[in-house]
This record gives sequence, structure tokens and C-alpha cells, in this order.
Amino acid sequence: MSTLSEDLSTLTTTLSLVLGVTSILLGTIGGFLNIIAFSRPNLRKTSCGIYFLVASIASIALVLTGQISRLATLSSTSKLLTTFWFCKLRIYLTNVFGLLARGLIVLASFDRFLFCSLNVHTRAWCHSKIAIRIVIILTIISLILPVHILIYYELRLSSRSCRSDVSWVGTYDLSYQYIFVVILPSYFMFLFSFLLIRNLHNQRTRLARKFQTRDKQLIFILLSQIVFYTIIHIPLPINMTYNRLTLNLEKSRDRIAIENFLSFLINSELIYIYFSTTFFLHTIVSPTFRKEFVQIWRKSNSIIPNVVTAAKARQRVQITTIC
Repeated sequence: MSTLSEDLSTLTTTLSLVLGVTSILLGTIGGFLNIIAFSRPNLRKTSCGIYFLVASIASIALVLTGQISRLATLSSTSKLLTTFWFCKLRIYLTNVFGLLARGLIVLASFDRFLFCSLNVHTRAWCHSKIAIRIVIILTIISLILPVHILIYYELRLSSRSCRSDVSWVGTYDLSYQYIFVVILPSYFMFLFSFLLIRNLHNQRTRLARKFQTRDKQLIFILLSQIVFYTIIHIPLPINMTYNRLTLNLEKSRDRIAIENFLSFLINSELIYIYFSTTFFLHTIVSPTFRKEFVQIWRKSNSIIPNVVTAAKARQRVQITTIC
């Protein structure tokens, strides 16, 4: 008869496989469709559209890096589990792409707040060239912040994990997760969203004349993504705090198994769900976003008949020449 810990271990492996494959499919398909939509001239020429475009690329990279490497290690005989560089690089890259994607959503909320200003000089910051420069700076910051993983993390064959035993690294890692994954993104998203909504409410008559439908829809996309981000990430600091407070307590085998299972869901799978489903969220909340795809679909369908017609015309010319 199996124990609770064995059952949870089996369930974790099964969910890793099922949710991993699902998030890869949804994240890849949805991410590329996001890229197609935000690459359209109607959205690409806006600074907010650029932030969403690069965030879509970072989200795809995060899902593929994290989930494919995890699926590759599900087998107990996988050599990747004993590869020194693999354990460091996987955790480092998922942190880099996660920081970049979250930072871009914060920048998008700040961008829409500036865009709603009645001050011409303030709105001038909402320019595509400025957005590209800011994206480059954010990318460099995202590469630097988790660099401690490459330096201090080590492969632990006994526990088949990658971590650091240096005390200050553990403290920095926890602080880094709290500040840059949970606190700062959520705080700035809500701050800029609150200021944005307040501006829209107080100045709605004057701003209404300046706003295009495209700009309003970008705001809808942004606000929905912030709400979704908050819902998904709320359990993360709670779980991190609990694990920190109970670190030195004696625990039964079943309790450890339950905590590991919950950490697997909260720290990993919920995050991947967020990054792999943004396209479907955008499609639900934004008529303009849906319209872009209708236009893409119609355009692709109109190209195929034209190609067939041209091919038939060439064939008729060839037949006439031969005859």
C-alpha cells in the first residue's frame, strides 16, 4: 500500500508531464500569435505595443526554457540531472526571461499612464524609439540581477537539485524573489493603473477626443493582464513566507511531501500558466485584438486563391505556347 508521500510524488510527476506539455503548446501557439498581432503596423508603432511584443517573446522563451528542460529531467535516468552547466543555466535563464516579461508589463502600465497625460511633453515619452531603448536597458538589468545563480549555485546529486549553501546567497535569493518578482511588479502595476484610471475618470471628456480605439483597447489589455498577474502571484509570497518561517521545524514525511507539492504548484505551474495564456486573455478582453486576427485570417485566405489563380494562368500560357 502506497503512502501519502509516494502518491503525491507520483501526482507531481504526472502533473509535470500534463501541465508541462499543455503550457508548451498554449504558450508557443499563443505567444507566436501575440507576436503576429503586436507586429501589425496598427499596434507596432505604439510604445505600449512594443512592450507587449517583447514581453510575448520573453514569455515564449520562459515557457520553453523552463518546461522543456523540466520534461527532459522527468526520467530518473536522464543525464541532464547530473550535468553541472544545465542546472545553473536553466534556473538562470528562467529568472532572466521572467524578470524581463514582468518588467515589460510594468513599463506598459507606466507608458499608458504617461499617454493619458494632458501634458504634451509627458506624452512625448510614449514614443517607439524611446521604448526600444528602455527595452534594451531592462534586458541588461534582467541579465545582471540573477547572475549570482551562475556563480554560486551548485549541483547536489544527493537531492537532484541545484542550489547554493552559502548563507548570504540564500538571503539574497529570497529577498530578490520578494522584491523583484512579487512586491515591485505588483506595486507599480497597481500604482500606475490607479493613476491611469483616475486620469481617465477626472479628464474623460478631454481625453476622449484624443483617444483612438486602439489606445483604449491597449489599456483594456493592460488592466486585464495586471489583474490576472495579481491573482496568479498572490499565493507566491504566502508560500515563500511559510517555507521561511517553518524552515527549522521538524516535519513528518507526509507534511514535507504536501509542502513540496504545494510549492510545485504555486512556485512553478501557476507561473507558467500565467505566461502561457496571455494571448487568450488578450483575445477575450479586446475587440481590436480580435479584429487584427480577423484581418490576418482574411488576408491569408485571399493570398491562397490569388496564388492558385496565378499558377493556373501560367499553366494556360505554357499550354498555348506548346500548341
